[in-house]
Amino acid sequence: MQWSEVREMFPDKFLLLEDLKSHIENGELHIEEVAVIRPLKDGKEAMDELMRAHNKVFVYHTKHEHISMPVRPKPAYRGYMQ
Repeated sequence: MQWSEVREMFPDKFLLLEDLKSHIENGELHIEEVAVIRPLKDGKEAMDELMRAHNKVFVYHTKHEHISMPVRPKPAYRGYMQ
């Protein structure tokens, strides 16, 4: 689903989302298509879900016109890199 459609369906809400299509440009991840897992009732629930999120699942608020996040590389530990 396109982000503009999601914003219309869930105005002013935190959502638990899954990245379906994205690309990296200038050190930022730009997400083009998402799957809505579920709306979240408030900021506390959003923070709880954010702490549990992994892989392509994330929390975002519909007040943002576009979904973009800075990309930070994983640190290497004494010669081991994922």
